[in-house]
Parts: sequence; structure tokens; C-alpha cells
Amino acid sequence: MAPHRKKLCALLDDSGKTVGRAEIIQQFPALIWHSGFDARCDYFNQTWLAFTGRTLAQELGDGWAEGVHPDDLPDCLTTYREAFAARQPFTMEYRLRYHDGSYRWIVDHGAPHYAIDGCFCGYIGSCYDITPQKESERSLQISRVELEQRIEQCSCDLQKSHDLLNSLSQQVPGGIYQFQMFSDGRYCVPYASRTMLELFEITPEDIQYDATCLFDRVLPDELPGVIDSIQESAVTQTPWHREFRAAIPSKGIRWFQADSRPRRQPDNSVIWCGFVTDITERKELERQLVEAQRLEYIGQLAAGVAHEVRNPLNAILTVTEALFREEGVEGNQTLTPYIEHIRSQVVRLARLMNDLLSLGRRQQEDQLVPLALAEFCRQTAQLWQESSPAGHRRLALEIPPEAETALARADKDRLQQVLFNLLDNAGQHSPPESSISLVLDQPHVSAGERHLRLRVIDQGSGVAPGLYERAFEPFFTTRKGGTGLGLALVKQFVDQMGGMVQICNNDPEPGCTVTLQLQPAPEECLS
Repeated sequence: MAPHRKKLCALLDDSGKTVGRAEIIQQFPALIWHSGFDARCDYFNQTWLAFTGRTLAQELGDGWAEGVHPDDLPDCLTTYREAFAARQPFTMEYRLRYHDGSYRWIVDHGAPHYAIDGCFCGYIGSCYDITPQKESERSLQISRVELEQRIEQCSCDLQKSHDLLNSLSQQVPGGIYQFQMFSDGRYCVPYASRTMLELFEITPEDIQYDATCLFDRVLPDELPGVIDSIQESAVTQTPWHREFRAAIPSKGIRWFQADSRPRRQPDNSVIWCGFVTDITERKELERQLVEAQRLEYIGQLAAGVAHEVRNPLNAILTVTEALFREEGVEGNQTLTPYIEHIRSQVVRLARLMNDLLSLGRRQQEDQLVPLALAEFCRQTAQLWQESSPAGHRRLALEIPPEAETALARADKDRLQQVLFNLLDNAGQHSPPESSISLVLDQPHVSAGERHLRLRVIDQGSGVAPGLYERAFEPFFTTRKGGTGLGLALVKQFVDQMGGMVQICNNDPEPGCTVTLQLQPAPEECLS
């Protein structure tokens, strides 16, 4: 018997006490094997033999390898021989033929075997059946693959739905959103369409977990009402509707309308799904409509008053002029100042009545004709200097060569009154030694449309902050003795001619500039 075999037998059968150990190893639930100096196996326990259904003689040497699955055998032998040569422990998994002819997975743990005196005796190993574990891993792998496929399909469906929602949201004039309020008072916007993000100039990351950035856009005086209405909708579970103003970085203050329906969630939060639109243009149209109705009423009232007052006023003027020519009155140095005062006040009242009549008079379409602006400006400037009380002021007329052929579609008489009112207003608000400029700008094309501009520039005190919008209101004036009708008539006449009027302070100061934008004459007139 080989020496290592004798040592193994001595280990197993050393005495009556060790016979029990040998029996334990034989019946141990693990598959036990042993190999000698030559790496060939010289022992297999009864558990191994019962597992394979083979005899000890069949397994000894390299016979055990006949039971290894052909696909696993090369790696199995390589791992064993390399570990044996290096005297290193190893662990490997392979399929071993079961006694019923099937293959079962085992995990094999091998390690060098040394005698008590340190002499190398070979290798000893134990194997465990891990087929159930492998089947579980395989089932788990199949389930994981199926789950990944389902997730991929759900993700694909979700992406399609998301793309469809984005496509739809791009085709409607507003933004779609999902807004959430938590029970602790936090707010967030889990979903916002691209249009909504563009409306408020924010990113999804800004609002996905915290809506503070969105609330920061709302004007401070609007925010309490917005939050109160959201909380009321959450309590009552009624649809939320709100119009509010927000400050957008690149657009300034804009009006928005939001509508949504609330739905309480299992965690007691509330989610609103809704729609938001920019209604700034609608609000402006509403304001203009109200203003137009107000002006129309004022105009009708003013025209009625002017009509009733003008006839008696003409009679007073006629009688007064006759009285001035009476003997003892005409040329009387004592009475002359009083006479001139009466005459100037009557003339002032007559001019006021004419303005009131103009305020209530509509623009006739047939009075809008092609008007050569360059020549018109020269004539108006000369007439103003000759006839207006403020006409002694220095007036600079600027007309570039490119503007000599500019034709506007305008009512000549009303446009002349517009310039008279603006020049008078500039003269009344400018220092005596300063000059006033009337500028006809070079025609320019913007967004495919041709524009004509006239500007009246003074060097006065300018317009106080907050009064830009009120400057054109009827009867609004900051000048003592003013009627507040001059700029109101300017705006009305220019609007009725299809133009625009704007006022702004000069930069650099002093003074302000009133800009008229007029409609060009039709193309056939230009040719």
C-alpha cells in the first residue's frame, strides 16, 4: 500500500475510537474526496459514491472525471491541476453526473492535506450539491430578464406618452403642468411642459422638488392671494382658477391665467393637473376696450358740453369785441389790461371747446390720404413758429435725405394738430433758452414691415416716474393752468390713424422725447 494511503488509513483506523470518525466521514452529507502525491484520487466517501451511483474502483485515479459534464471538464481539470501544483486551496463549480443520469451542480472546495509532521500527503476536498441554488439563480435570472423587458417596454410606452404629451403641449397656446402640495406645506411641480418652462423661464430641476423658484416669479402683492386660493382649492377639492402677474426675466411683468383640478393622494398630498396661459395681450385689449369706452363716453359728454357752451361763448366774444370799440373804452389805458384779460380768457375757452369737440369726433376713413412727411414737417414747423405763443422758441428741424420721399397714410389736419400740441407742450416744459427738435427719422423695415417715425425732443424736466401711462389720459396734467387735453388728443388722433405714440425721458438727461410711429402709405402710392 502506498505510504500516503497508509497514513490516510491510519488517520481513519488509528484505534477503536477513530473508527467512529471514519464512519462519520463515510456518512458525512458532503461529497468527500482525497488525492495523493500524483494528484490522482485515492479516496471517495460513501456519500460521493451514492451520489454518482458508481463504485470506488470506477472513481479512483482519474475515473471521477468521467462524471464531469463535458462542457465543464476542461476548466475543472485546469483549476485543480494549477492549484495542486501551487499547493493552493481552490473553489470551483461544475456539473457532475447524478446516479439517475442527470447532471447536478456542485461546488468543490479543495485544499492541500498535510500530515501531523508537516509532510504533504496530497489534497482533500468536499463538495456540496448546489443545484437548487443554481435553479433559483436561473429562475431569478429569467425573472430579472423578464422584469427588465417589462421595464423597458413600460419605459418605451411612458416615453411615447411623454413625447405625445409634449407634442400636444407644443401645439396649444399654453403650458401643461402638475402641481403638488404636501401635508407639511411644501410645494413642487413634478411635471411641466416645455411651453410652461418657456413661459416662466425656468428649468425642470428648478421646480421638480421645490416650487419656490416658481413662486418667486409671482409679484409680491399677488403671491398671498395665489397661495390662499391654492389652499382653499385643496380643502374644498374644487377646481382652481386664478389670474395673476409674474415678473419674467426677459419679458418683464406678464399676466397669466391658470386652471386645474385637484386630486387628493393616499399620502394626503394634493395634486393639481392643469393648464396655464399668458393672457397679457388679452388683458391689454381689455384695458384698451375699457379705456376706449371711457374715452368715448368722455368724448360724447365733452362734445355735448362744448356744443352747448360754444354758442353762448361766441355771443359773449362778439358782444365783448363790440364793447371794446365803444367810445371811452377803446384805447383807455386803465381798461386795456382788463380788456386783454377778458379777450385772452374767451379765446382760451373757445380753444378748449374746440378740443372737447375734437375729443368726441371720430376719424373719417376717407380723410386718411398719402402725405409727404418731409414737406409736411417743414410747413408745420414754419406755421407753428409764426402762429403759436411758444413759436418764438428755437426749433431744430432734422430731415435726412433718405426721408425726403417718405409717404404716410394720415389725416393732414389732425397730424398737424398733433405736432402743434407736442411742440406747444415741449415749449411749455422747457427752459426759455433751450431748443426743441422735430426729427423725421429715416424709414426702416422691421419684421417685414416698413415704419415711419416722427420725434419731438425737448430739454425740459422730463416725465416723473410712474406717470408715463397717465400722460395721455384726458384731463390729466401736471402744469398749472393746463387742460389735460393736449396729449390725450395726440394719442387719440394717432391711434385713429393706425399709429402709435410713446413718451420717454432722454438718456442722457435732460428732457423727454415723444415718438410717433405712423402707417406708411400703400405700395401703389409709393410707386
